[in-house]
Amino acid sequence: MEKIKKLNNPYLPAIVGSILLMILGQVLSSGFLSMNNISSILMTASILTMASIGQAAVIISGDSGLDMSIGAIMSMTALFGPMVAVGSGALSFALMVPATILMGAVVGLLNGIGVQVLKVVPLVMTLIMSSVVNGFSILVTKGQPSVTVSPELQSISRTLVGPLRILPTVIIILLVVLEVLFLRRSRYGRSLFLAGNNRNAANLCGINSRLVIILAYVFAGATAGLAGLMLVGYAGTAQMNMASSYTMLSVAAVVIGGTKLTGGKGTFIGGALGSLVLILITNILQALNMAAGLRSLIQGIILIAILMVNSRAPKLRQ
Repeated sequence: MEKIKKLNNPYLPAIVGSILLMILGQVLSSGFLSMNNISSILMTASILTMASIGQAAVIISGDSGLDMSIGAIMSMTALFGPMVAVGSGALSFALMVPATILMGAVVGLLNGIGVQVLKVVPLVMTLIMSSVVNGFSILVTKGQPSVTVSPELQSISRTLVGPLRILPTVIIILLVVLEVLFLRRSRYGRSLFLAGNNRNAANLCGINSRLVIILAYVFAGATAGLAGLMLVGYAGTAQMNMASSYTMLSVAAVVIGGTKLTGGKGTFIGGALGSLVLILITNILQALNMAAGLRSLIQGIILIAILMVNSRAPKLRQ
């Protein structure tokens, strides 16, 4: 019983917060809990969840790790992913998915090398890469992206049964598999947690902490690349910097879900719950017909409060 209690503790704030926000949304807007709106919320939350998976891995790796290039990678793959497709059809879509994952993984590899080999502070390194990626996108598109989103890519937003979309279900299954097989039971997952808790102890145990952390950044880039493809498929069109807000949202999502900014503790499923909380907040603000500037101000204040509370947690050093 004690083990079950400990397992549920990290998720409790996000679960309670989601329930309260849904009740509040329904009180403020009578159609908030309609099936169509809930389906849209889950769809948007699934995209943020995909971005938060990689962010969680980087934060768990410790050493003040943060990937501030998540949004830039998503924007890049949203622009260039559909360009990979030649014509339409299943083969075209099959080429598009690994190509976008590879694009993101390359940026993640550069981030990891910069942080672990060149010893650049993670925040600085990933911000630099964010600027490089954005500059590359502007250079190639000349600031005027012309993207044709194929029907196969847009199909990610089609319904499965009634108003319920298939993608959120797929994401949930993927999360459970990654959580159990990758993060909890694999040697790499255990090495990631140990490196995040205590780098010296990990090295003494024969773990190559440098490689483990580099792979965390590669994983973050790859998942961000896939998230960008999901975003453009859902939106149906691509714009410059269309995913810029996802960087801080991904950080806040994993923090709400119980991941500690000090490293060594966190879950992918918690990131999914945190993503749901943030998307619910956004939808409530939109339901109130708030101006875009006021919504951004309120979201910023909420994010600051979340990060300030988390930063007070002491780091484990044993």
